[in-house]
Amino acid sequence: MNAGRWLMTGGGVLACLAGANPALADVTIGPRFSYYFDNSNLRTSDLDGLQDARQVVDEALTQELIDASGFDDLTLSVQDNGSASNADQVGFPMVGAMINFGNDRDRFTLTAMYGKGETTTELVSSRQFTIEVADIGINELSIIQTVATDKIDRIDLELTWQRRLNENFAILAGARYERLDISGQGAITIQETDAVRSFVAETLGEEPPTRNLDGANLPTSILTSRNLETLSARVGVTAFIPFNRSAVAFFNGMVQGSYQPNSNFNTRFFGVNDNLVREENRTDRGELSIGPDFAVGVQFILTDNIALDIRYRAILYFPLSGDFDFGDSRVNHGVNLGVSFRL
Repeated sequence: MNAGRWLMTGGGVLACLAGANPALADVTIGPRFSYYFDNSNLRTSDLDGLQDARQVVDEALTQELIDASGFDDLTLSVQDNGSASNADQVGFPMVGAMINFGNDRDRFTLTAMYGKGETTTELVSSRQFTIEVADIGINELSIIQTVATDKIDRIDLELTWQRRLNENFAILAGARYERLDISGQGAITIQETDAVRSFVAETLGEEPPTRNLDGANLPTSILTSRNLETLSARVGVTAFIPFNRSAVAFFNGMVQGSYQPNSNFNTRFFGVNDNLVREENRTDRGELSIGPDFAVGVQFILTDNIALDIRYRAILYFPLSGDFDFGDSRVNHGVNLGVSFRL
């Protein structure tokens, strides 16, 4: 078998075409399998923008307390102590197919992949509420823990153009589209002292707070949904080295620029009786990013018309705009396996 008769497909990698009469309209097809990891849910530099599950007081209530108590010097302050999250990166088993076509100089590869993943995230937020009247201070601490499981459907579409320069190098460019459809379900646990709420109730002539709540205003579970899309353009080079008559090692190195449009994050809060407490819609800002996209692997020529492709690929997205810091990058990486059938 001559490795020079094959085009390395599924990432735009070209093996040398050394045959005396190369086919000018070669078409190669085949299934693709991969297991990818995505760390998007581990980025934390946007936590200040996350909304807590419950807000005990607000500005309108502050003025109401002043009016009811007669204390002009009454002040109500809220201190956000921040949020912390804990989660594992998402793993995606994916399956799809590719088609590669062209001549011995210019080749095009179209790949489509689909997979599902799941992850559990724990988010802990805390706030401190303080009422000051004359020389008296009343403090209340609220700690909110949300544990949610996200189920994610993922679609990857990629088109790559490759031009052969010589027997060992080629240039390549292409476009990529990713879509994540995310639906989550979780439980909320709220731990808080009652000092501020007791003062509010007493001042307004209401019943004092009780731990035997009916769920009318205290959320205990949530349902979330959002869609994330990423559009990328990339350009780079590929190198390949046949190391025997039936195997070729290769390396792809590219630079990619990506855009993730604004996305809507919908959250519905439910009480202990599964009654809808409230619904929130948050818009996350779009993100421009840049970074490397590289792959290393080996293709084994099994027969004149069948080849096996194994590779590792990693894509890094460093944000230039949006809700995340430049150093808080998104990373996709994993292994790919493909079988190619030359028609």
